[in-house]
Amino acid sequence: MTKSQGAQANLTGNRLERFVEFSLIDCGFAKIVDKKAFVNTMDTFVVPGYARQVNIGHTIYGTNLICDFLLYHPQKWPGGLVIEAKWQEVSGTADEKYPYFVMNIWSSEYKTILVMDGGGYREGAERWVRSMQKYNLLHVFNMMEFQTWVNRGNL
Repeated sequence: MTKSQGAQANLTGNRLERFVEFSLIDCGFAKIVDKKAFVNTMDTFVVPGYARQVNIGHTIYGTNLICDFLLYHPQKWPGGLVIEAKWQEVSGTADEKYPYFVMNIWSSEYKTILVMDGGGYREGAERWVRSMQKYNLLHVFNMMEFQTWVNRGNL
């Protein structure tokens, strides 16, 4: 039995999110279960922490803006850092969401890192997203680049 393309995309996307989460844990970030309290009180934390699937404000359409990871580090990320994980293994229209993603990040109060990989986005999509690294979009990494950045103590 084969999985549907959507189910396969969710599975591979979840694997990329687990890769990011392992990096957070490996760097000493504690998982915070109470997301709402974390957002409202993270500046009082004395240790690094993170929460998953957090509402960090509103999209450009006025709906809830949910991020993959919101983390706090008292020295490195005192204002919080969002990490988004986007995997696209097969070609399709998913890469058309990148402009919407960028506009939402630019209007957000949080500095953001995008980890995108899979190689299935259309020609030019990755180049375009990388060219949008300004305002709150600090970095666009593939998995190897993200791991190198983490290994250098940046997380």
